[in-house]
Amino acid sequence: MKLFFENISQSDSISVKQPLEAAYEQALDVFEQLPEDDGSSFGLVTDRDVIIQISKFNRFMWLVEIPEPEKKGSWQAVCNRNQVKRALKELFDERDPFLVCDFKFESFH
Repeated sequence: MKLFFENISQSDSISVKQPLEAAYEQALDVFEQLPEDDGSSFGLVTDRDVIIQISKFNRFMWLVEIPEPEKKGSWQAVCNRNQVKRALKELFDERDPFLVCDFKFESFH
């Protein structure tokens, strides 16, 4: 599993184009340290090159997305912090990314 993120408050990032190998504990640590109010984001790239992006949705919830540009949209789920942590664990346990959240497909506008 590979990790990418952008922490705007700390001007720190790892590009989605060059994600780094990470263990579950490292990914969880990066997620836990993300500011919740500045547009920072986080994501994973699976061994099958599926991208999962996580960004703040509102004060209490996170948007989890799996982009599908060829279908002109993305699979989206709005999750609380504990649901995101559970999804991260399941992803590192090699569960199918499309099964870790209750995703719905949304077309790009």
